[in-house]
Amino acid sequence: MITTELPLFPLNTVMFPGASLTLHIFEERYRAMIGRCLEEGSPFGVILIRHGQEVGEPAMPHDIGTVVQINASVRLEDGRMLIATIGQQRFKVSRIVHQLPYMVAQVSLLPEETEPGMRRAADELRALHEQYWQSVMAATGVQYEFEQLPDDVVAMSHHLAHRLQVPNERKQRWLEVDTPIRMREIMAMLRHEINLLPRSSNNRSLSSSNMPWSWN
Repeated sequence: MITTELPLFPLNTVMFPGASLTLHIFEERYRAMIGRCLEEGSPFGVILIRHGQEVGEPAMPHDIGTVVQINASVRLEDGRMLIATIGQQRFKVSRIVHQLPYMVAQVSLLPEETEPGMRRAADELRALHEQYWQSVMAATGVQYEFEQLPDDVVAMSHHLAHRLQVPNERKQRWLEVDTPIRMREIMAMLRHEINLLPRSSNNRSLSSSNMPWSWN
C-alpha cells in the first residue's frame, strides 16, 4: 500500500474518484495550499468534515477521502481562485502531520479490490439503473435521455454513488466500503425506489422534491 503526505481540504462534500468538483478558494490558508499545488503540479485530498466548519478553525475530518488533481484554474485580481478538479483515488489518513496553516496528513492510497462475479453484478446494476428510469418515465409521463454509465465496474460504482443525491453519511459509507458492497447497496436502493414508483403517470404526480432521493 502506497503512503504519502497529502494536503487536505476538509469540506461538507464527499468526493469520489472520477467525479468533478469546482471550488472557490478564498481563505488565505487554502490560497497558499492551492498555490503550492499549482506550482508543483501536485494533488490534494478532499475529505468530509466529521466535526467543525469549512471556514475558520481547523475541522475534524473523516478518515477516508479522495485524492484530487487540479485540471483548470483562474486567479482573480484580489487573490481568490476558482479551480476545477477531478477525483483520482481513495485514501485513508494514517496521522495528521500538522494543521497550520493548513492540514497535512500522512495517508495510505487505497487499492480498488475486485472479486469474481463483479462483472455479473455490474450488468445487474446497469439493468436496474435502466429499469429505474423506465419506471420514472412511466410514472411521470416525461421522457428522459438515459445516462451512459462507465464500462469499468469500479468506475461505474463510484459514478452512481456520486450521482445519487443521498445524505453525506450514506455517501461517506459508499466511499469507505469496497466495490461489491457499494454495488449491492446501490442496487438495493434502486429496487426499493422502483417498488415505490406508481406504474403510470395517472396514479400520482412525482417531482424531484417529493422523492426520497434523486440524481444530482
